Amino acid sequence: MSTGRYYTLVIAACGAVIGYYYGRRTPNQAIQEKKPRKTKEIHEVIMFSDEGLISSKHYRNSVTPGMDRVLHYLNFPRHTLDVCMYVMTSPDICNVLLKLNLRRVKVRVILDAEMAFASRSYFSRLQRQCIEVRWIKSSNIMHHKFCLIDASTESNEVVPLLMNGSLNWTKQATHGNYENVTVTSQRELVEGYMKEFERLWVLFKPIV
Repeated sequence: MSTGRYYTLVIAACGAVIGYYYGRRTPNQAIQEKKPRKTKEIHEVIMFSDEGLISSKHYRNSVTPGMDRVLHYLNFPRHTLDVCMYVMTSPDICNVLLKLNLRRVKVRVILDAEMAFASRSYFSRLQRQCIEVRWIKSSNIMHHKFCLIDASTESNEVVPLLMNGSLNWTKQATHGNYENVTVTSQRELVEGYMKEFERLWVLFKPIV
């Protein structure tokens, strides 16, 4: 057999094997072999200072630049929003949570026991809309200030986010204090905070 004919037969055999393999693949196998979609990464530092107010597309009133960014991210959730906040008296943020609930986003809130009943606290409004709020009576203060966006869902169509910093969700903090918030999609950080939220959610009890 000539060398040219030998190589022709080898190439033909390889083509037959490749054609057989791809012809027998199921649709699921073809999908699995596609390159995974690159997940969008989000990392932002938000500072609250003595800057003036600006108009916001997220709310009808003028807000600080920092508050505008917080409202921007709080409108992100498509499935879940988990909030762990020392005190929450901001009407702007409370209204966002109520709107998310109407969009069938599952909202869960953990508050400090004493601050839940503080003046101008919005926990009762949240409860009336069937948003579950939990707390615990303890000598320890529940001083966390973080929330998780779409972190307790298994959907691959969303980017789980962590918002964490010094900011309490109060009008004084968002419009009159020097505060900071970090927003990140870094998986290890999101998972670490999600683990703590779930631990507290089991430990704490519903406000009644």
